[in-house]
Order: sequence, then C-alpha cells, then structure tokens
Amino acid sequence: MFRIVKKYKLLVIISLFMFIATVTIFIKPIEMHIFNIVKHFERNRMVNAVNEYHVFETNRYIIRYENEEDKEIAELTSRILDKHYDKVCSMFNYYPEDKVNIIIYDDSDFLIKNTKLQKGKPPLGVYYSGIISILSPEIWIDDRENLAEIYEENGPVVHEFTHLIVDDITKGNYPMWLTEGIALYTEYETTGFEWGKNLKNADKLTIEDLNNNFEELNPNLSYRRSFEIVYNLSEDRGFDKIRLLLDTLGEGNSMYKSTKTVFKMNLYDLNLPFKRVNSSNCPLF
Repeated sequence: MFRIVKKYKLLVIISLFMFIATVTIFIKPIEMHIFNIVKHFERNRMVNAVNEYHVFETNRYIIRYENEEDKEIAELTSRILDKHYDKVCSMFNYYPEDKVNIIIYDDSDFLIKNTKLQKGKPPLGVYYSGIISILSPEIWIDDRENLAEIYEENGPVVHEFTHLIVDDITKGNYPMWLTEGIALYTEYETTGFEWGKNLKNADKLTIEDLNNNFEELNPNLSYRRSFEIVYNLSEDRGFDKIRLLLDTLGEGNSMYKSTKTVFKMNLYDLNLPFKRVNSSNCPLF
C-alpha cells in the first residue's frame, strides 16, 4: 500500500510539472496575442481622437496634422523619413507592410493624453500602439531659418520609426532597454548622431538593472547604457545577430531564451565594457 501511495504521489508530481511546463510554453504567445488585440484598439482610439485633423498621404505614410499651416511640417517629416527609410529598413531586413501612421501635434498636453503618457515634460516623439506621435518642431525649435536641418538632426523621426520596426518584428515581445538601445544605435548609424556620448557613469548600470528597473532608473543614464550595450553587441557579433534576436523574440521566446539561442550566453553576461567610438564622424548635435 505504501509503495502504491508513493508511486501515486510521484505520478501527481510529474503530472504537475508537465502541466506547469505546458502552461509556461503557451503563456508568452497568449500574452503577445492579448497585447496585439489591445494595440489594435488603442491605434483606432488614437486615430479617432484626431479624426478632424488634415491628412497628408504618400505611398508610405499617412501623416495627420491639426492646422492647415502645418502641412509643410507634414511634408518635411515625410522627406526626412524618406531620406533614411531604405537604410533603416535594410538594416533590419524589414519593410512595413502597411503605411506608417504619424500624428503631428501642436499641443503637447494633447500628445501626452493621446499616447497615455504620465504628465511631465513632453517628449519630442512617442511610439505607441503602431503610431508615431511627434511634437511639431515649431513648438521646440526657435531657429526658424534652420528648422528643417535641426528637425532632421535632433528630431525623433528615425528614432520612433525604429521603434515601430522593432515592435512589428517582435510582435511587441521586447524589453524597453532593448528597443531604446536599438533606436539610438539606428540613429547613430543613419544620421551620425551619438546620443549622450558625454554622459558619465552609464557603464555602472548593468543589463540586470535595465531589464528589471528601466522605468525607475535615471533616463539619461539608462538610455545611454542601452545604446552602449547594443553598440557593443553589433560591433562584436554583427547587427545580423541583433536582427536574429528580434526574430527569436517574435516567435514568442523570452529575452533570456532568445539571448541564449542567438548569442550562446546568458543575458546578464552581455555587460561588455563600452568601446568608445571614434566621434570625429558622429557629432553630438
């Protein structure tokens, strides 16, 4: 009798482990599916909130803007993205199937509200739920004579477009530090802009810090450290490995498993010391 009970308990334990393993396999795909349903509804909500805006449409973009005089900003945004579109897409070997939705805001408070950000200093750009939101450069650029140049060099267009690509490839399955680091690295590769290169102490942050507490960290240091890690990975392993990492995440794998699969090492072992880039060709604008 004792042997039977012991064997029964063993079967229960094995069955429980098998159930947990099975559920674990399906949790991430379920989370991704729910995320994309929410993303669809949020994208529609954001568009409906600006349904009275003017529309400038090309073969690649649908750009919404509030006032008729902002049409020049919409056209400028289109030209800037066109200039870098092919290079960015070729980096990731990915071209969006649908037209890119962009909303240009004259009101920073409305931008924050429509993208569901916490109140505070308004960002120049936000990617949320498949839509690129941009604060009109006329709000934050005083030098009207050089507005177009400043908007391209300091503006958020390439950065936010990169977020859209990462989101599409991974189906929303990525940590924040990774998409921010990749977006900053893409800016560096396409425009020569190296964000925060004069910041100190960013290297004290680890991937563990970024992965677990990104929102609580000093944003300047966390963004800089994210860039450094992505830069190191690209230099040491090649950007094709980063593309493969995104593909693996898009299959529903965790960041830990994806890192192990692609780089053959543990996630927290990627804390390579930053190799200072040659800044002669990448000025800090």
